Amino acid sequence: MNQNYYNDTKKNIYIFIVIPIVINFILMGFYFSGNEFLQNIISPNDAFYTRESGLLEQLQNIYLLVIFGLFLNLSIKRTDKKEKILFSLLSAIFAFLFLEEIDYGMNLYEFFLGHSSGCEIRNWHNQSADGNRQNVHYFKQLIDIANVLWFIILPLVASKIKIPFIKSITPSRFFIIGFALTAVFSSIAHYLYNIGFDEINGLKGSLSGNISEFRENNTYYLYLLYAIQIVNTKLIIKFKNNS
Repeated sequence: MNQNYYNDTKKNIYIFIVIPIVINFILMGFYFSGNEFLQNIISPNDAFYTRESGLLEQLQNIYLLVIFGLFLNLSIKRTDKKEKILFSLLSAIFAFLFLEEIDYGMNLYEFFLGHSSGCEIRNWHNQSADGNRQNVHYFKQLIDIANVLWFIILPLVASKIKIPFIKSITPSRFFIIGFALTAVFSSIAHYLYNIGFDEINGLKGSLSGNISEFRENNTYYLYLLYAIQIVNTKLIIKFKNNS
């Protein structure tokens, strides 16, 4: 067996399987531990520290901020105009996601203020365009479809792809495992929630109705891995195979 192949496989097993399992063991283990102190580390539930102040939400913010920084750096450093446009667009998308997650700075403002600002309109994804479901419901459906197509279907048909640009940005097949594990972690979190493991002294935890935050955290982690893959890839921005 080629030594480089063995080393790459070993590295991918760690970053796609071992690290996510450890992270989720800590996050879910603490949150569903029945211990108020441990649960509050993951997602606080009091008048001063809201769930946005917890480790779970902060990890998501870190992932998004790093991804934004990676793409912004590439948009500045790359000399090819098409690459600059591509990475500028990607950095703008992740800047939007990051700002949505922190309510455009409102969370930090309230944290240092010590109480709620009373501001009702905090972000786009928690608003409702039809007066019924929040925008995040439809946004998540769109993202789920995109994730399946891009990170599961595309790697499976990678050998049949002829378009150079698409071929150069096709995710590693380890992303299939990564997203399969994300579904497993999400199912475990919802199961523990449904049987009441988040309750302490008869009160539900602060993630009540928002258990999908665990899945969201795993998804952002995989986005970070994909951003790193793109950073380390020589892009071929042409849409016809001239060979």
